[in-house]
This record gives sequence, structure tokens and C-alpha cells, in this order.
Amino acid sequence: MSKTVSTRLEEDEIRKLNDIANEEHLDRSALIRKFVLDQVKLHEMKRAAECYRKGVASLQEAATMAGVSIYDMMDFVEKEKIRPPVQSSDEIDVEIHDAIDITKKDQP
Repeated sequence: MSKTVSTRLEEDEIRKLNDIANEEHLDRSALIRKFVLDQVKLHEMKRAAECYRKGVASLQEAATMAGVSIYDMMDFVEKEKIRPPVQSSDEIDVEIHDAIDITKKDQP
């Protein structure tokens, strides 16, 4: 069920929205909805990417949190130059050994 949300805008802002709506062949309401939803998606991606940067979530987990594909999240973190925390060589060795142990268990 959709609900109406209203906001106040200056006349020049409304004029700009009308111009963009005409260019996009949309009515003003549809354009505003598109803009708002695009910003909501961007906010969710930024929040999920921050979890990835802190090491709280993997890239796949961040993508799931943001509700996007892993490819979209990969593009986003690359564009925003977001990197996961640096791991020590000991932490990397532990992850490699854990992965090897897991694959050995899966083999008959």
C-alpha cells in the first residue's frame, strides 16, 4: 500500500524538476519517486560498504545487506575506492588453512 509524502520546495527547484521530468518523459511525481528511491539505494550501498571496509561483512554479505548483486557491490566499492581492512600474513594463513580443511571435508 503506497502512501503520500509531501515536502516543500522553492519555485526554482520545482522549475528544475519540471525541466528534468520533461527531458526524461516522466511526470514530476514519478521523477521525484525515482530520485528518492535512487538515493535510498545509494544510502544502503554506502552503509553496507562501510561494514565491508570495517571488516564486519564480506563483499557478498555487503551486497546482500544492500539488496544488490555482488557485481553491483564490486563496482560500487571500486568506484568509491573502498577496501577491506588489511590482514596480517598470520590471518591470511589461517583463512587459507581453514579453506583447505573445508574442501577436504567435502571430498569423498
